Amino acid sequence: MTDHSKINAAKAALAYVKDGMCVGLGSGSTVREFIRLLGEKVKLGLKVTCVTTSFDSRMLAIEHGILVTETDAIEDIDLAVDGADKVTPDALLKGGGGALTREKIIDYNAKKFIVIVDESKVMDGVLEGEVNLEVLPFASPLIMKKLKDYNPRVRMAKAKLGPVISDNGSFIIDCDMKLENPKKIEQWLKSIPGIIENGIFTRFDMIIVGNEKGHRIL
Repeated sequence: MTDHSKINAAKAALAYVKDGMCVGLGSGSTVREFIRLLGEKVKLGLKVTCVTTSFDSRMLAIEHGILVTETDAIEDIDLAVDGADKVTPDALLKGGGGALTREKIIDYNAKKFIVIVDESKVMDGVLEGEVNLEVLPFASPLIMKKLKDYNPRVRMAKAKLGPVISDNGSFIIDCDMKLENPKKIEQWLKSIPGIIENGIFTRFDMIIVGNEKGHRIL
């Protein structure tokens, strides 16, 4: 079934892509719609260069004829477009797909970072839910003890034996948190040795929320 909400969010973000830009491509189902639409524009003559946050996005972009390069081959990222698992006007939770570290590197280094989601991702009040951490495997037992109050668990793979391994060769630990102060918790988690990155995002320029009829800005 066609998800018009995700398509409408992607279409709205596409309006910010200009000829000659370097675009950071995020991950997830709504971004997949954006990549598909961007590929259509490229076939019509739009010239962009893209850097990707995951192997999944890279493969999809190449499939749709989009020029993909690496971060050492660009000067700047003009625009990043990425999805989220949950959003409030002040913060996002990302990392359900395990690409949170590369997502944060691309998104936080972009001149403009646009978030695209459907209405189901928008939360009222305090942001809470599963906070995803990318961690060094060596440090994971110590991190689990440090975060014991937040029900930490190593994410296990479903199509292979053992833990999920990120694109960077790391483990993913999932915790349950209520984020009264997202910026403070984001920085606290970054200060724990062995945690490479966390899925709390507090720096972005716009959240586009798609719906069946169009979109709104959160």
